[in-house]
Amino acid sequence: MSQKLFVLSIDSLFDEDMPFFNGLPNFGTFLKKASFVRGGMRSVYPTLTYPVHASIITGVYPESHGVFHNEILDPGNPGPDWHWYRRDLRAETVIDAAKKAGYSTCCVGWPVMGGCPNTDYLVPEIWTRTEAEDPRNLLFRWGSTGVKDIIGRHYHKMRTNHQPYFDFMMVGCAVDIIRKFRPDVTFMHLAHLDHARHENGLFGPMVEQALVLNDDFLGRLMEAAFDAGTREETNFVVLSDHGHLPVKRLFNPNVLLAEKGLITADPSGAVRDWKAWCASAALSCQVVMKDPFDEETRRVLEDLLYGMRSRQEYGVESVFTKEEAQNEWRLTGNFEYVLEGGRAVSFGNACTGPVLVKPDNSDYKFAQASHGHLPHKGAQPVFMMTGPAVRENAVIPRQRIIDEAPTFARILGFTLPQAKGRVLEELLK
Repeated sequence: MSQKLFVLSIDSLFDEDMPFFNGLPNFGTFLKKASFVRGGMRSVYPTLTYPVHASIITGVYPESHGVFHNEILDPGNPGPDWHWYRRDLRAETVIDAAKKAGYSTCCVGWPVMGGCPNTDYLVPEIWTRTEAEDPRNLLFRWGSTGVKDIIGRHYHKMRTNHQPYFDFMMVGCAVDIIRKFRPDVTFMHLAHLDHARHENGLFGPMVEQALVLNDDFLGRLMEAAFDAGTREETNFVVLSDHGHLPVKRLFNPNVLLAEKGLITADPSGAVRDWKAWCASAALSCQVVMKDPFDEETRRVLEDLLYGMRSRQEYGVESVFTKEEAQNEWRLTGNFEYVLEGGRAVSFGNACTGPVLVKPDNSDYKFAQASHGHLPHKGAQPVFMMTGPAVRENAVIPRQRIIDEAPTFARILGFTLPQAKGRVLEELLK
């Protein structure tokens, strides 16, 4: 196989960042020959990291791949598990198809790929519940056996579960894997830029610092490909998943549900029982009923939800029924309604205490900027690539996230029959 593919996802990289990136040494060099989509890529709903990355690697919407939220529903748990594992995906990925086609495969930090049996060199994105836990236990269990020594060599760089330490470890692992194993197909995800925007807002000195750090990461990855002798045969792709919007206040709809008897909780906020629950997706919210056939609960719940929309201070822009979410946004899940936020409001999960609070950066939902909103809003994610299968300096207008997987498949010489997107032929030779 004469060509390789390396896909680097820089979480929350905006189309508006391109002028700044163009002035950096590694991205500036990359962009001299790169072809790209001007105006960014239309993402999927909700614009959360895990649903979007599932769509990037499958070419289908959340209604088909089944990952409709970052987190697994667990009412009252402030730190629920995320969809870390390949078993949560209901669709074929580019990695699966590449393995069947005879390619060697690699994933470093790519969401929803933990334990993927078709990944030869796998460093999963998964984290411990507490700082006291040893992250190697999870990384070894859900990664691939062949890279345990590499994970062991770099895990100490994490220091904590916070960024940029997680990215330091991932880049170290990726560089070693490229040099040692020379995988044919690699998908890699970096998240420090996303964290910088959550904590500091959309733009500013800390965000620029994160952009510069990602330029260094790209340089290290490209250098590793040169060292491995694979640079000239590798198609390099840089993409992202979603934008951000500013957050000025946090709305806790579960407090109102508890007042109506739909949630029973201790004064501390511990949930004893619930009939309905608003699961925050940051700038949107998925409303679940324990018993969808409980008509009395549904009547009370609907009155509450549409009442929230009528109160300007709550910042609920739209209420979608389950059917509307699927028909309009190709989104299905375990929920009955979806609330879309507006006016710089993010949703919280608290069911006791104030209904409205200020963001405190304790979580991506409660930060200075966040996402999970409808995909046409705000900044748009990027897509650019260069390599032997790619035209030089071709530029096309805005496309869709679901078009990326079919394009990767074309580069590698196979198809993804399930994919709903199209091949971006205009960017390929």
